[in-house]
Amino acid sequence: MVATQQYYLSHLTEVNKSNTIILAEDVFNDRGVLVVKKGGEVNKIFAQKIAKHKLLKPIDHSISLTSTLNQRTLFDFYSRSLDNMKLSNIVRHNGMRNDALEAFHLLNQYPLIIQKLTILAERMPEVLKSSLLTSVMALSLCRELKLSKQTAECVFVAGVIANVGLLHIDPLIVNKKGHYTQDERNLMKGHVVIAKYFADSVPSLHKLVAKAVLEHHERADGFGYPFAKQASQLGIEGQILAMVDKVNAIYQKLVRDGPHSWTSVIAVIQVPSTAHAAPLNNAMMRVLKGFSVKYEAAFSKLEFKKLVKKCIVKRERLHLWFREFARIYNEHPTLMVESVNFKPLALLHQLEYTVNNSGVLNEALHTWLVQLPENLLEADCLDVEEFALVLDEVEYQCVFVMRKLGAAKDEFAKRFDDPELADLYYQGLTCILDPNSNNSFK
Repeated sequence: MVATQQYYLSHLTEVNKSNTIILAEDVFNDRGVLVVKKGGEVNKIFAQKIAKHKLLKPIDHSISLTSTLNQRTLFDFYSRSLDNMKLSNIVRHNGMRNDALEAFHLLNQYPLIIQKLTILAERMPEVLKSSLLTSVMALSLCRELKLSKQTAECVFVAGVIANVGLLHIDPLIVNKKGHYTQDERNLMKGHVVIAKYFADSVPSLHKLVAKAVLEHHERADGFGYPFAKQASQLGIEGQILAMVDKVNAIYQKLVRDGPHSWTSVIAVIQVPSTAHAAPLNNAMMRVLKGFSVKYEAAFSKLEFKKLVKKCIVKRERLHLWFREFARIYNEHPTLMVESVNFKPLALLHQLEYTVNNSGVLNEALHTWLVQLPENLLEADCLDVEEFALVLDEVEYQCVFVMRKLGAAKDEFAKRFDDPELADLYYQGLTCILDPNSNNSFK
């Protein structure tokens, strides 16, 4: 943890400038040697003193903030986020508001968590907003699944702290815009282990919380992280968090940062996927439909006409990609077999599931697109927008497969006993997805 400690110490010293942080007890290294005496501020001098030490216990246990969040300030934080999302009235009527009030009161039992969230609010307010929103949404999903109160409380607390590990990762990577490199992606994945380590250190916290934190990026089909477990090996708590995380990611991309309304989130969640067990996905759909949001067209009529043309081109491109991807399996059946570190058949099957069950590459849809009238009706616009969203989601699944191939590049090249051929396949598939790309294994 020493490698990640420096980034967290940097956050603490910044918070200390506006919210004084005092050492509440002496700090010892892992050999029991005193490093810093209690009473001083957590400033740059302190950070330099302990930066290279492995501490006897996490620094969170040795500090005290002058001011911390409480039930009311957390709820205000949550409410402002709802206002920004234009969901305040909906939440007020479907019970989520009362869930939030009760759940935030629950956090008072864990001063260490309140302290960590205070630091997160100061340094990464958007991360805290997302954590609070998804955690309350997770409570609604727990209710829909008829889970026990204890399970729901564990899910909520796990959701709130699931991303505190980001405070321990290089801010340049955390705040990076655009795509991560494979190395950067691996570093970001480390946030689940760091957050689990924090959960383990919170006194009296139920062990299910730490388990849920560790598993909140796992997938039912075994393509998640950190351990690539499948549904039968996972707890429902972590899978609920994975589900609401997906909803939040879609919301941020399409609504917060895009032109779409909340109905677009429902359209994408409906796309068949092996990432989440069907009962969980269906329950999430019922929760979202309970929002009773109205469809608002994302584009003008002229823009919709252009979108139809884009859909025709993208659908053909994805059809070609899927055909070429499947051809590798057909031409090299003895090479594309499962192993511990590389699961090409499972990759193909999860993608086939999405493509076949969504029907997005069905020829009838191509016919529908080219035969749409010049003057689109409102119903046509809704259908076109939803189809474009489904196409985008299928494209994302193809990109996901390419990332998995890239992560297993050594194994992929070894299978073919010809790195050049493996790289040629990879470049070809990448080029179809993104004609302007020059990515390769090398």
